[in-house]
Amino acid sequence: MNHVLTASQFSQKELLDIFSVATEMEEVLQKGGSEMAKGKILAALFYEPSTRTRLSFETAMLRLGGGVISETDVTFSSQTKGEILADTIRIVSNCADIIALRSRTAGDASIAAEYASVPILNAGDGAGEHPTQSLLDLFTIQKHFQLGEAPLHLAFVGDLKYGRTVHSLATMIRNFENVTVSFVAPREVQMPEKYITKGDVVLTELTDEVLKNSDVVYATRIQKERFEETDLYERVKNAFIFDTEKVTLMHESAILLHPLPRVNEITLEVDALPQAQYFAQARNGIPVRMALIAKLLHLV
Repeated sequence: MNHVLTASQFSQKELLDIFSVATEMEEVLQKGGSEMAKGKILAALFYEPSTRTRLSFETAMLRLGGGVISETDVTFSSQTKGEILADTIRIVSNCADIIALRSRTAGDASIAAEYASVPILNAGDGAGEHPTQSLLDLFTIQKHFQLGEAPLHLAFVGDLKYGRTVHSLATMIRNFENVTVSFVAPREVQMPEKYITKGDVVLTELTDEVLKNSDVVYATRIQKERFEETDLYERVKNAFIFDTEKVTLMHESAILLHPLPRVNEITLEVDALPQAQYFAQARNGIPVRMALIAKLLHLV
């Protein structure tokens, strides 16, 4: 593994190996961190807003004993002067040992990997993919269910057209058998055809049956910033709202996930329910990203 660019690059064996290292990193965190990355530098290039992803990448590197340099506002980047991404990456490769990149355009991470002399971590490329998010999503699911063994029903709900997190997770989950996938979204923001496979269920309404039969419900925000038409966003923005009435239809061992941030698609009252695992999900981002950094830098 030279870079982390897309969900499709991973095999089941590689995923389980990452999860094993992430479990070890949880122990490192409990001890307050380590010095295994001492002298190494992570460059966090975030040209699109981020809280969880950027901070968890930076925290991961700091907990490994490394350092961080960052650029979090494209208006202060030389790209505002017309510098192309390839040149930015060439320059930053001279400053850091590994780069986490978030951009507004799908495919940017792959372009960056072509020109980088250090590992690239795709931290989200527009409406394309977000593979490190899907790794922590799958790690969270693995903590609750033995992937590939007992049957698992995973329902994606919300903005599936522009939701890069669901694009990556829907791809990654195919590495495991006995998984049934449902896509629940308004037609205007339904899952792109390339992510739908034979046997998947495609719905436009979130039925009680889906909630009762799902082991994992993965809710997503309707992403206003991705819509070119305001009217379309207004039509679908409140398509699905998870309140206590809906979530208590899920069985007690089922989990409700969300990549965050949420707007109004999950009410605050749901946070107290046992199915609500989205904050634990976010917390899992630190050990997973520690594992990725350690593996790419050959520290483990």
